[in-house]
Amino acid sequence: MDYKAQLVDDKGTSLLSLAYDEQKWARAAAAAKDVIQLGVYSLFVSPYKSSGTITHPATIKPPYNADYSDKPWPEGWADIDPFDSYRALFDGEVPASSNPELIFTRGQNQSSEGINVMVVHQLPRIASGWNTHGLTLKQCDAYYMNDGADVPGKGMEYGRGDGSQRVGGFVTDQDVAGGKYMPLASGVSLQFANREPRFYASVAYNGSVWHLTNESQVNNREKQVFYYRGSGNGYTNTMFWLRTGIGVMKYVNPQDTYENGSLSKVVPKYEPAIRYADILLAYAESLNELNSSYAIPSWDSSVVYTIARDVDEMRKGIRPVRIRAGLTDYSGTIYSSSTQLRTAIKRERQIELMGEQQRYYDLRRWEDAATELTLPIYGYNTLMTATQRDLFHQPVAAFALQSTFASKMYFWPIAIDELRRDARLTQNPGWQTYK
Repeated sequence: MDYKAQLVDDKGTSLLSLAYDEQKWARAAAAAKDVIQLGVYSLFVSPYKSSGTITHPATIKPPYNADYSDKPWPEGWADIDPFDSYRALFDGEVPASSNPELIFTRGQNQSSEGINVMVVHQLPRIASGWNTHGLTLKQCDAYYMNDGADVPGKGMEYGRGDGSQRVGGFVTDQDVAGGKYMPLASGVSLQFANREPRFYASVAYNGSVWHLTNESQVNNREKQVFYYRGSGNGYTNTMFWLRTGIGVMKYVNPQDTYENGSLSKVVPKYEPAIRYADILLAYAESLNELNSSYAIPSWDSSVVYTIARDVDEMRKGIRPVRIRAGLTDYSGTIYSSSTQLRTAIKRERQIELMGEQQRYYDLRRWEDAATELTLPIYGYNTLMTATQRDLFHQPVAAFALQSTFASKMYFWPIAIDELRRDARLTQNPGWQTYK
């Protein structure tokens, strides 16, 4: 039986609609448009830097594109820094009160549950971090190249590849001296070269540089971290190693370290529970699902919106998010196909909202969870040492990380105590009801 059909109350009445209603997408689009029309929120951008420091380097310009490279924000990226525009959103550099993109955040009632503690889990052992929060290879590969192409070899482990193979080779000292492959340091796999700015702001790839400027000793700062076995940050007999060999850089400020177990050395951060980029992408996604036109009143009924699948309107939701990331807008071919655009938007949300508690809900509402969450988790071969670096970068399944999904996982079980308090309350399908 379909899972939705199993969700009934004690009288057998369905708790979810069993009939598809396209107008719900129209109402969702209208709600997103309400937020857009307020004129209160905007995407945060950091200005272009012709020169910089180690922690805030000069802007790395995206590959030249006549439609974007010479135009100022929001029509292009000529006067913004795409990398810092994304990184500063999450690393505490921009206070919540000064962030025009932040719509809603949550307070912190327990010091052990905040974003700062999550950063401690991300920091490498060299910074006294727990070194335990990692990324899957699938997430790592989701990020585009800096020209908007797919990374070679993307999805090949799942039979989803385009026939291309993963890139071999490593950055050399000569490459670094010549300014090639910025911002990569020497010894880094070329699999991580020429990626989009959000990749470098989010992914702690093997050989990333951690700034750690709050370290009391100067020689403990600016550390290049490799995840090879025996490196001190790679595979160990303890729990403190990344099972996929890929770390998380998002939310990490250049100052952050956990020296002496002190959270005071981690820059305070806030949770981006709802931000404007999410609203823009939701607007485009909702419009894309429409086959008809709908008249939907605004939140205060002052106007009536005409909501339909309009390419210009969908571009308003997608284009600024991608330009801020230093990427071009999608082609007209993609916009002309609701199927292709749906796939593109799903990927955009996976990238843009990584680590913001959105993916869990997105996969369920798309009904993609049963497919995506049952695939093996791939990463790099963390048993390899530095002398086996070619083998390290050949993806393997991370069997220590099991993934599964059953239909009952769409909803968590209701606690026994709650069921006992209300005799009419019914347990979610698939979970045991105890009397």
